[in-house]
Amino acid sequence: MTALPLENYKLFESRDLDETREQVGKIFCPHRLDVVGRRPQLDARLHCRRLRNVAVTYVSYGEDARVTPGELEAFFAVLAPATGKGTYQCGSEHAQTDQNNICIATPTESLAMRLSADCGNVVYRIERAAVEARLSEMIDGPLREPIRFQLGMDVTRGFARSWYSALRAAVSDLDSGDTMLTHPLWMEQFEQSLITGLLLAQPHNYSAMLSGDDRPVPSRLLGVVVDMIEGHPEWAHTTTSLARQAGVSVRALQKAFREQLDSSPSEYLRGVRLQRVHDELCAAQFDATTVGEIASKWGMPHHGRFAAVYRQRFGESPKQTLARQHARRG
Repeated sequence: MTALPLENYKLFESRDLDETREQVGKIFCPHRLDVVGRRPQLDARLHCRRLRNVAVTYVSYGEDARVTPGELEAFFAVLAPATGKGTYQCGSEHAQTDQNNICIATPTESLAMRLSADCGNVVYRIERAAVEARLSEMIDGPLREPIRFQLGMDVTRGFARSWYSALRAAVSDLDSGDTMLTHPLWMEQFEQSLITGLLLAQPHNYSAMLSGDDRPVPSRLLGVVVDMIEGHPEWAHTTTSLARQAGVSVRALQKAFREQLDSSPSEYLRGVRLQRVHDELCAAQFDATTVGEIASKWGMPHHGRFAAVYRQRFGESPKQTLARQHARRG
């Protein structure tokens, strides 16, 4: 008889519906479980190996089953049948699984599934907090909304094939008794690779930011960036930080500035800063401040370069502006 996945980590076998529901619920979450058929005979088993932010499980019911967990809330679930088939609904999406197609369930969308009697699912529970933290690192900023993955994944091509091949190899390795996945450092590396690979291989609502997609930036979001520059030009803005605040890619923001404002973000910021310096020099008392102090206040610390761009814009040096105001008062 062919060994089942994770057979060395068997937690239970049962023919009792209530016991099965309770035991599976401890690993995942409370859920509804119904077996279907003319004379349903449950023959359930659960194998599980918990790492740190990932739990790898094998679940089978030995009978056609409906499983309805609703919103998973705390974790993402990668649902990959070793045998048999499944039909899934997560939010408004539907997908079917087999040996070439798996599902990625999003924790903020309600999940329901129908599993064939011969379905043996390898399920990867990946903690939501770990996925969100990794994505935040990858986009270098906070998430503006929850991650929502596309439900179905074709694992026969592209990044998905590479990612899933590595995942299956890890399960095979766990079945051996001397796997490096028992070492904390290797375990951490594996989990980071798994999560990073998932974020790159499967489409989701942040994929455009990860790929640098230059989809058009809505005027509303461009307005947010402009307001931020106008409101606080002295802050240490960069094109990257401005794009992050708007939730768009750097390339998309640069394109929007060029098309709508005939400028780049950095050029627009420099222009605002120069204007603030000019306005303050015009209002300043000659003997109470210096050009350097005002320039530094508005984020223009490189005085040689600053003086050149100031002259180019206003037709005189910043010292001449300050002295001219003093002469008028005198």
